[in-house]
Amino acid sequence: MLKDRGMVEFSIEQLDQYMQNIGEKSFTYETFKAAYDTDPRIQEIVSDFNKEMISLKDSEMDDLKRRRKKSKDDVSKMAKRATKVGDI
Repeated sequence: MLKDRGMVEFSIEQLDQYMQNIGEKSFTYETFKAAYDTDPRIQEIVSDFNKEMISLKDSEMDDLKRRRKKSKDDVSKMAKRATKVGDI
């Protein structure tokens, strides 16, 4: 299990192994997706998933969209547009 950038992530294989260790049936992407689609409790704790990894929310802040930081290039482009006077 990885904890990086405020997220807890684990693979579908790790989930499958955990479920088998506690005596449950095997888990695949398809069984996880079906559980996610039908159980609001799972939807509340999962921030993202794909066929390889599942990311859990680390806090309620994960529900907020993160704004992309403006790069130096973006600032430079905005400055050029602001100073462009066009044809006078």
